[in-house]
Amino acid sequence: MTGYMREAENSSVNVNDILSIILRRKWLIFIPIIVITGLAWGSTYFLTPEYRSSTIIWIDKPTNVSRELGQLLGVEGRGRESGDDRRRRLKALKNEITSQTYLYQLIRQMQLDEDPEVSREAARMRESNPSFSLEQIKYNILLEQLRSNISVSFVGTDQIELAFVSEDPTKAKEMVSAITEILEKEKTKYELERILENQNFADLQLQRTEYYFNQAIDSLTAARSELTSLQLPSNISADGNLRDIRSDIADAEKEIEDIKTKRVALLSEMKSLGLENMRLDHSDSIVELRASLDGQISAFAAMMEKYAWNEQSIISVNIRLNDKISKLEDQIDRAVSIQFASYPKNQQVLLKKYFAIEEKLDFQRLLRTRLQQSLDRLTTRINRLPRLLAEINELENKVAEARKYRDAFRSEEATVEILSERAKERTTYRVIEPARIPLTPFWPDRKKVLAMGVMLGLLLGGVSVFLVEIFDDSFKKKEDVERELGLPVLATIPRIERLKTLRR
Repeated sequence: MTGYMREAENSSVNVNDILSIILRRKWLIFIPIIVITGLAWGSTYFLTPEYRSSTIIWIDKPTNVSRELGQLLGVEGRGRESGDDRRRRLKALKNEITSQTYLYQLIRQMQLDEDPEVSREAARMRESNPSFSLEQIKYNILLEQLRSNISVSFVGTDQIELAFVSEDPTKAKEMVSAITEILEKEKTKYELERILENQNFADLQLQRTEYYFNQAIDSLTAARSELTSLQLPSNISADGNLRDIRSDIADAEKEIEDIKTKRVALLSEMKSLGLENMRLDHSDSIVELRASLDGQISAFAAMMEKYAWNEQSIISVNIRLNDKISKLEDQIDRAVSIQFASYPKNQQVLLKKYFAIEEKLDFQRLLRTRLQQSLDRLTTRINRLPRLLAEINELENKVAEARKYRDAFRSEEATVEILSERAKERTTYRVIEPARIPLTPFWPDRKKVLAMGVMLGLLLGGVSVFLVEIFDDSFKKKEDVERELGLPVLATIPRIERLKTLRR
């Protein structure tokens, strides 16, 4: 090991030695600091700036109600709020602001769903998720983007800061203003238009609560009725029906391809006999059978939305369809025998096959079309069900809330007290600092980047000095010479920098 390292092992650290090393190797420290800080500062000009606009909203919510009335109105007297309660309240508020109810309004109001880039991304994602509609995927993309850019925090006991981050400063301000407007609208949507402290208003309010209750009941009944019409029977699987319909469509397409192949062969044979331009005059019985087949095909496709393929009703329709097809072939045979009676038997047989296969081709094409329509309808129903269930859940909550207030207002004794306390409990969201267009980006923060660059450069410079000193085996003090040679140093000649200058 070098003398320097042996000394380090046998002696304590000398502060003067450390300072001497730092002064001697100062450029190993300064250069990394300068280079890394410069690179860090310069890199900020290549990062996409993000702007943050915010607004401060005051939540005025007094709680001077009795325990009993608070329970009736769904509010509790709020004492000193703990840290956990405060975090839960903030989380609930953020969940409300970033809920689909709010964000759907924001998307429509700001026309975010018309962004071509979002449409292209949704189209790419739909390739791997064909069971979802383009509109669903587009809204999911926008919801995720908005939720990641919206932040809600407390800046006081009853004050919240609502902020939005965007690459466009104007858009950041507009989005915050729009979210605040939606928040105020949602919070005041169900508020009473005015509060009167007399019995006449109580009667009017009772009428209003009765109206809202009945309206909520009607909406809930309509939603449940729609749910009943959309749901399949309990013994029927929606996924199973989708598979069956897709399977039938695939079978129809395969049959169409097989029929086309046979049709080409028949046409080739007919051309050799000069029969390719022959047309069959449809009799009344053929027309009637074709109309009947069309109706049964439509009925069959519609039944595939409600019944499994192996149920008796589906089997019966299939049997009737096959029976109609057989009858149609018989009628075609008769019509060919009458219309082409003068032709040789082999040509009549060829014409019968050709006209029959033409009818089969029309039948399979119509079947495929009707099944595809049923598949589209069934897919729409399945996609509608989750949204409808959410609407029903929300309507049930509204009905319960409306019933509670209707029953309360029916009690004449409690009417005046409830109305007055309800007026006190009106929640007010008031903007005390409106959103402004940010002039400087929120990210990147050049001061922080500069500080991090200095720290990283200092660290790298320190490591460089340490490594250079470890591998430097030159003598730095007279003690190093004495230790290495085992002889005492009699004299030293100091370095006089001024002599070098005088010699020049």
